Amino acid sequence: MPALEPLARAYAPRGIASVFLYTREAHPGEHFPAHRSLAQKLDHARAFRDRFAIERPVLVDDLAGTAHRAYGLLPNMTYLIGRGGRVLFRADWTDAATIEAALRYVLDARARRQEGLRLKPFYAELVGYRWSDQAAFDAGLELAGPQAVDDFARAMERWQRGSAVPGRVQVDE
Repeated sequence: MPALEPLARAYAPRGIASVFLYTREAHPGEHFPAHRSLAQKLDHARAFRDRFAIERPVLVDDLAGTAHRAYGLLPNMTYLIGRGGRVLFRADWTDAATIEAALRYVLDARARRQEGLRLKPFYAELVGYRWSDQAAFDAGLELAGPQAVDDFARAMERWQRGSAVPGRVQVDE
């Protein structure tokens, strides 16, 4: 399964620019609390970049979360945005294998258009599946502090009660 940094390096020569948007602490804790100043947010973003060896440019959202609100408010989303500003791919969760599949699809469509084929865009949805390393996730919560662990547990309780996501058809598997 490809990681994001090698994926970004691999696709850069093909005209794909990749950035990381640091928005907020999804589960703030004593060691990484909710941001109260831009300086604190920048410090948290640098710590995140260093801890996870992020090589891509890291953009930091403002304190109000303007970019985060514009792109959906979930904690780990991915967007592929075309040169003209059109959203080409959107995922509620970042998964390198799914991103790579989307990149291949977009580049293949670009190549077909360059060959002279007339393509028309359409909207599609996909339920993706990602590998989840619960131990690594829990370690990250613990790094943030006990408050983060408690916050996540409360979020999971709310999720299990099942609230509908606006604009999304809910289908039981």
